[in-house]
Amino acid sequence: MIVQCDVLVIGGGAAAGRAAMDAHDNGAKVAVVMKGSFGTSGASAFKIAEIAGYNVADGVVDQADSPETHFADIMRAAAGMADPKLAKILAEGSIESLRRLEEMNVPFHKDVNGDYLEVLGCFATKPRMHLISGHAEPIVHEQKKAVLSRNIPVYEWTILTRFLVEDNQIVGAVGFNRDGEQVVFHTKAIVMGTGGAGQLFSYNINPADITGDGYSLGFRAGAELINMEFMQAGPGLIYPCKNMFNSWLWAFHPKVTNGLGEEFIHKYLPDGMTVEQCMNLRSGHYPFSSYDGSQWIDIAIQTEIKEGRGGPHGGVIVDFTNVSEDALPKNARGEELKKSWDITVNWLIENRNLDIRKTPVEIAILGHAINGGLNINEKAETTIRGLFAAGETAGGPHGADRLGGNMILTCQVYGKRAGTFAAEFAKEHTFIDLPLNQIEEENQRLTAIKGVNGTLKPHHIKKQLQEIMWRYVLVTRSEESLTTAIEQLEILREKCRKEIAVTNTRELMHAIEAENLVLVGEIISRVARIRKETRGSHFRVDYQSRNDEEFLYRMAVKLDGEEIKLRKINSDMEWVRSYPYDIVHV
Repeated sequence: MIVQCDVLVIGGGAAAGRAAMDAHDNGAKVAVVMKGSFGTSGASAFKIAEIAGYNVADGVVDQADSPETHFADIMRAAAGMADPKLAKILAEGSIESLRRLEEMNVPFHKDVNGDYLEVLGCFATKPRMHLISGHAEPIVHEQKKAVLSRNIPVYEWTILTRFLVEDNQIVGAVGFNRDGEQVVFHTKAIVMGTGGAGQLFSYNINPADITGDGYSLGFRAGAELINMEFMQAGPGLIYPCKNMFNSWLWAFHPKVTNGLGEEFIHKYLPDGMTVEQCMNLRSGHYPFSSYDGSQWIDIAIQTEIKEGRGGPHGGVIVDFTNVSEDALPKNARGEELKKSWDITVNWLIENRNLDIRKTPVEIAILGHAINGGLNINEKAETTIRGLFAAGETAGGPHGADRLGGNMILTCQVYGKRAGTFAAEFAKEHTFIDLPLNQIEEENQRLTAIKGVNGTLKPHHIKKQLQEIMWRYVLVTRSEESLTTAIEQLEILREKCRKEIAVTNTRELMHAIEAENLVLVGEIISRVARIRKETRGSHFRVDYQSRNDEEFLYRMAVKLDGEEIKLRKINSDMEWVRSYPYDIVHV
């Protein structure tokens, strides 16, 4: 089957939906393709948390807030690793994007006066994080209706395996659907909204279809990836249900024990820091970060589990049964934490049948989101002409740490830009003839995968990969652990080629996903090994200090033949001096 369109949008989440709408509204003939079903596939539609944060500096709670202050917060958290131009576009585009979502009837939390309920998000200095119940699923739901109302064709249950590129310009893409039928898209421009690669880790907070497909497709086609060493991890419930463990829960000072019944966090703290102080710091941001001293909680949990001292379900035990609101500060921050606590408690009761006030839970450190991705410019265009990216697939707007509430915002702001500029690109270019040789090469590659008479099923490879990445790359990194990860991933890559067992179309799709995950895992491990310092979400056990003298640059990587080549993009020291990394929540 051959499908011709001006703009092909890949993915079914918040970034892809916004891109499809705006490409269509700017005159392009659009098609959408995704691995699963529209409205349920992708991380945006995955109800893994009680709320989603959405940053908009509208000054409702704090009149001193503004897009300029929002931008400054982004740059501080980025620690020199964000592209200032992209960060500025993100902050300035937030207010318009909120209006658009309101027009689409996306339900935001509001107070009794009808004003937005806004809280202090991760790494922010002002309370601007608007709250949406059910994570980003309401956005996906409304965008699906908007896409279908425009009569945009949607190709579900179809995986793309190769981009077709001529002279560094997109020509199309090839893949197959669940019936095993080859599908070729002949297009002038492609927008990727394929999410991240959370399935890299045995403990993660992503749906099963988040397997690094966009990173891998773009990288193999010759596009650059940037900032891949910076990623978010954080605590999450693994028993009796799976759910994010939001930052404000630490403010209540729960009791934390390992599988032996021992309290252990104090053993990991530096001299002079108490468990309560560390928990107060940890309450300021969900993701693991090295910048404020809160990292020792995550390091302690990860180490206890890795060394075999986990509870009966593999995590550490957290007990809220004796917590008191008296632990909260007696100020506006305390009132905000109380509101967030009430939202969490009620949501878990209604959606997970869990009352954490009565039932201890087990948590582990979970892989969450990648702050890097395909290197984009202000038009959301990658280093391949006609190839655009938005949301977690794109890199540049975020850095060493990312503000809580900025990722779904990124999906909207850069989804709009990707769709708009892809449509503009399509107007300015004509179709290039399909490269039949590339299509045939991909046919032969897929046939070879199916022809391997191996014994390893794709899910076996995925399980091995997840254990490698969780054990050697997540949270605590060192020269030794990263080298071990790279060596084991190289072995796993060979197993993908020589030992895979594929007997049907579904297994072929999972084999492609396993290949993609192995490649992305190796890229992350390699760039993390190069960065011999600690910065934000990148923590090196063997280099625990930040080193601006040697590592104040972003790492862009590109595939050159079979080699991964590095390009250094120096950061402007003036930006770093202007926005010092000194935010501390108490």
